[in-house]
Amino acid sequence: MPDNKKLFTSFKIGPVTLRNRVIRAAAFEGLCPGNSPSEDLLNYHQALATGGVGMTTVAYAAVEPSGLSFPHQLLLNSKAMPKLKLLTDAVHKEGAACSIQIGHCGNMAKGALSGSRPVAPSALLNWYGPTFPRAMRKSEIKEMAASFGKSVHLARESGFDAVEVHAGHGY
Repeated sequence: MPDNKKLFTSFKIGPVTLRNRVIRAAAFEGLCPGNSPSEDLLNYHQALATGGVGMTTVAYAAVEPSGLSFPHQLLLNSKAMPKLKLLTDAVHKEGAACSIQIGHCGNMAKGALSGSRPVAPSALLNWYGPTFPRAMRKSEIKEMAASFGKSVHLARESGFDAVEVHAGHGY
């Protein structure tokens, strides 16, 4: 029989010590109308922290407007920082850590949200959209890498303890 008590012991990930090994995985909340954090998003993650998770993860934050795929998806920019800081402060007050998942939806992004044709590593059709992205230019690859770096900085300044890079599902 496994020792289930280990689940409830503290655990260190890099410089962050979690009060237990329970991590709320990133799963799209849809609580960011206008791509901005809402009070409902704060309340949701605060409730998870109050409930005892070691760390909760704010999901699916786009690093650029061109990476948005849903109308209620978070766009991680300087405008979002004050509300995200309130969220991380609320989670920390409850004794939990807080992470954020960042990404760019690539060929799954919606041009109607960004106002431009989706960009992706290649111009392959996304049958699920369907969307017809264009391939990124070499200069855009460097710009996108910089956008990920800027988003990590914004996350740190907003009080997040960790960042998860979403790089699956064709992103």
